[in-house]
Amino acid sequence: MRGMRMQRSNTATRLRHHCAMLFGVSDNDMLRAETRRDKFRSRIGWVDKDGHGSYSSADVEVLHKDYGGSYDISTVFLNPILMRVCEVFCQF
Repeated sequence: MRGMRMQRSNTATRLRHHCAMLFGVSDNDMLRAETRRDKFRSRIGWVDKDGHGSYSSADVEVLHKDYGGSYDISTVFLNPILMRVCEVFCQF
């Protein structure tokens, strides 16, 4: 479990350092946690229900190519952003 937590932390740090380039936003958008949350919430699966929310694990824009608002097995994991993530991590 310790190793898994460390790997998750390493991955989150790498993504955060390259996020502006990957998502096509400015570096200023990445400085504050509140700004990141507001900017990316909908893209990473946030579902707001009656003032309470949670993250969907399947209906996530960033996972799909040409996202249509719900999980689609024919487009999942084909988002070009995911391909750029692979390119960035393959450099390490």
